[in-house]
Amino acid sequence: MLYHRVPAERYEEVFVLRYADRPPQLPGYHLYYDECGMALMGAEAPRGFRLQLQRVTARARQSLLLARACAAGRRPAVADLMAGWGTDGLCLALKGCTVALVERSPLIWALLDEFVRRHGLSASVLLGDAGAWCRTHPKAVEVAYLDPMYPPRRKAALPQRSMQHLRTLAWADRSELAQRIEQARAAARQRVVVKRRAAAPAVAKPSWQVHGRQVRFDVYRV
Repeated sequence: MLYHRVPAERYEEVFVLRYADRPPQLPGYHLYYDECGMALMGAEAPRGFRLQLQRVTARARQSLLLARACAAGRRPAVADLMAGWGTDGLCLALKGCTVALVERSPLIWALLDEFVRRHGLSASVLLGDAGAWCRTHPKAVEVAYLDPMYPPRRKAALPQRSMQHLRTLAWADRSELAQRIEQARAAARQRVVVKRRAAAPAVAKPSWQVHGRQVRFDVYRV
């Protein structure tokens, strides 16, 4: 459900739209769209969760490993196939890459789509499954990027709020990572890049790796 105080016709094919002067207090996740942009509302987000441009721009300044793995200096066309909140894909867009953000959760897609449009970011946001997109867009991009959700760790500290929302909203993906990599190869002309925890085992023997202290990027030549 999408409640709105400003026109929201762009989203009427995906959501039931209801006009509301203020965010309704309802159980479960829903969206509220007003002059400040799109917000995720619900019992787990009573004050509303919004994407923040400052967070993206700060990450873009620090994303040297991501840029290196994706050869961002060449300004390639990139498909971020499991976009989530779109942070990595938008970091690449801010570095001059042409980026398509593919997300299959309607709530996440709408938040990301409105955010990109409101701030005039150079990226397209597409609602759909990564595998289906790869099949229908053969060799459409230089780089196919996969950021699969990490399995939760057994520790007391909760992840940051944005990741808690993402874990709840993102559809369960039972596909093996090796299968996702093969699907991504169909869409990429040059390389597939997979973001992993630094200590996670490699899948399907990457061509090379870009290592950081907490994360690693596995690169597969196409």
